[in-house]
Amino acid sequence: MTGNNRSRLKEPLQNSKTWWYAILISIALLSIGFRLLKELAYEKTALLYVGIPFMIALILVYFHKPYKGASWRRIHRNLLVDGFIIMMGSSVLLAEGFICVVIFMPIYLLILTATFAATAFYQHARQRKRNRLGMHVLPLILLISAFEGVLPGSSFNRQEQVSTTRVVEASIAEIKNNLLKPIELQKNRAWFLQLFPMPYEINAESLNPGDVHEIHLRYYRWFFTNVHEGSMRLEISEVESHRIKTTFLDDSSYFSNYLELKGTEITMKEIDERHTEIRLSIDYSRKLDPYWYFAPIGQYGVGLAAEFLLTEVIARENG
Repeated sequence: MTGNNRSRLKEPLQNSKTWWYAILISIALLSIGFRLLKELAYEKTALLYVGIPFMIALILVYFHKPYKGASWRRIHRNLLVDGFIIMMGSSVLLAEGFICVVIFMPIYLLILTATFAATAFYQHARQRKRNRLGMHVLPLILLISAFEGVLPGSSFNRQEQVSTTRVVEASIAEIKNNLLKPIELQKNRAWFLQLFPMPYEINAESLNPGDVHEIHLRYYRWFFTNVHEGSMRLEISEVESHRIKTTFLDDSSYFSNYLELKGTEITMKEIDERHTEIRLSIDYSRKLDPYWYFAPIGQYGVGLAAEFLLTEVIARENG
């Protein structure tokens, strides 16, 4: 090995042309991989959300080899920075919106970190001449989990339900009257809900069985441009004295990329003349894999939405 090559191994990756090779190759692979999976109708499987990040992680770990004077913490930080650059660069090429980036980023960085950790432990065990067989377990788990959703039956249960209950100072008649009033959704929301634009038009001023409510949404993928127009159609399926059930007929909004809304159910239990217990349930189907990542996110997001609707629409104080 020449002196020049030895000195290059002692330098951080960011100080060499190799860095550009790693970044450009990774951006190209991520973009091509996404397009290929979309053509094959695998863009909602774990191949996209686990497989491609794992492939990028292997590339970056290969190029981010230890150099003299560098700590593992510094190498890990550099790897995450490079991973972030690759993610943003690919997002621009693929014209993805900021919501997709925010939702994808945590699992992407987590897989980069897991792959790096497995490599670091492997190198440590190798230097100490210890058994390195166990170091292959984590990469093997990631590789296997990347195929979730690819074959029929290879995904976990997709049907989900979120429910929230609250006792409010209002009668059942007042609660139903709230549902007939114009809906004002421009209110303070939890940070996660603020990622999603609210409807700009809602046609929902009736509670007759068979009536169809329409919700129109507009999503600016790049904050002020790259617009996605969509709508939801919600049918009033059943109306009883203490129960209202709805069914989603169709959904072309940005929400439909992540989950399929099935319907809602509002049940009201009279406690006394001035207090009512309200229970709102939302049924939906998860569209994305892996289960261990998107199921909790779906439960969290839909749960926040249910709390918001219960507080600001169904049981609003001005009712």
